Amino acid sequence: MMREIPNAADLLDTARELLRSELAPSLPPEQRHQALMIANAMVIARRQLEDGDAPEQREVAALGELFGLPLEVPPERLQAELTQRNRLLCQAIRAGQADPGTVLHPGVQAALRMVCRAKVAQSNPRYLEGQP
Repeated sequence: MMREIPNAADLLDTARELLRSELAPSLPPEQRHQALMIANAMVIARRQLEDGDAPEQREVAALGELFGLPLEVPPERLQAELTQRNRLLCQAIRAGQADPGTVLHPGVQAALRMVCRAKVAQSNPRYLEGQP
């Protein structure tokens, strides 16, 4: 099915700009802050739309590599598999299997760093500017 133009991302951009430039300035200060928080949520939602399930697929792959599981899962199983693999990760951490000096430590460190960077890239990408 071909989508109409403007698409969802364009609509979010337009609504966000209207909220920030037209509506927020006319609101009392406490409501202005709330309006700007809504505008920020809209830009995060836009980034999530753009990224689709790629961040979750990368996380599943990283955890799969860590625990010797398949690197790819079907989209309909993605959330369930991600939950299960994160449970495995938590169990390994609690059991001390990811402590410094263990075989899992470098992989766990890399996977957690990747997940954190992906979350920050969606919520506040400017923070990552200039970061290695």
